[in-house]
Amino acid sequence: MISPEVLRRYPYFATVSDETLKAVAMMAEEKIVAAGTEMFREGDPATSLYIITKGEVDIQYVLGNGEHRTVDTLVDGDLLCWSALVEPYKTTANGIARKETHLVAISGDRLRALCVADPALGYRLLTQIARLLAHRLEGARVQLATAD
Repeated sequence: MISPEVLRRYPYFATVSDETLKAVAMMAEEKIVAAGTEMFREGDPATSLYIITKGEVDIQYVLGNGEHRTVDTLVDGDLLCWSALVEPYKTTANGIARKETHLVAISGDRLRALCVADPALGYRLLTQIARLLAHRLEGARVQLATAD
């Protein structure tokens, strides 16, 4: 469990009720990942939604020639592993910690159940995920346009 006030700092949870915030905090824990760690690979089960509290994570796609291409670098406050909330609950890219990274890890199963019980939370999170995906797709488009 983490403090609900840690979550309140992030826009994803800024307007949710105190009760909902406490419920999310109960299913969350802090994690630290060392620099250079491959946190996940494309196709891995997405079991947790993460908020980066400090650090950087490169999001990479593997091109047809086997080259790993970074399409985005996530920083403090960004969501990571949005796939934990969207079927089929599998990661869609590789994630590499660029530097030591501190995270809030929130159980995907439990958070999905809470989103069903509290549709306002679900709407807020999925709106943020849609914004993130639009940004990530634009980054991928730019990277692929410059691929040799």
